[in-house]
Amino acid sequence: MSLDLESKLSLEADEVAVAAFLDEHGGRLERDKEEPAIYWLTMVPASDPEESYVARFLWSIYPGAAPSVKFATSIEGSLEDSTAWPMVAGFRPESRDICMPITAEGFALHPDWTQTAEAWRSSGNPFLYVVSALQQRMNNQYSGRFGQ
Repeated sequence: MSLDLESKLSLEADEVAVAAFLDEHGGRLERDKEEPAIYWLTMVPASDPEESYVARFLWSIYPGAAPSVKFATSIEGSLEDSTAWPMVAGFRPESRDICMPITAEGFALHPDWTQTAEAWRSSGNPFLYVVSALQQRMNNQYSGRFGQ
């Protein structure tokens, strides 16, 4: 998938705040080496700082639409292993999706969200908004690694 120039430049501008946020929470942000639409985020739940999860963000357009978010076994690793997923409300490891109005998968499952208060907002820093919402869930609802 190739990003348009506006999306690429907007992501590059907003990724600085995302990287700083993740660093504050023990994680990190890496841009994919070959695909500018993909970012790899290492996320750490506050209750278990020895545990980490790698989330793959895939943007189709930015800031105009929510990203696809899936957990991987490692950076550039498999997206098909459900044990790569944290157990958190709204995260569905067996379906490999996050049923929340911050992901492309959530909006695909609930197209009606586009007509409600749950609609995607492209103002501000949507990348940071999604990451902070996921981190908040991981900090407050995390109950371990799926399948272990």
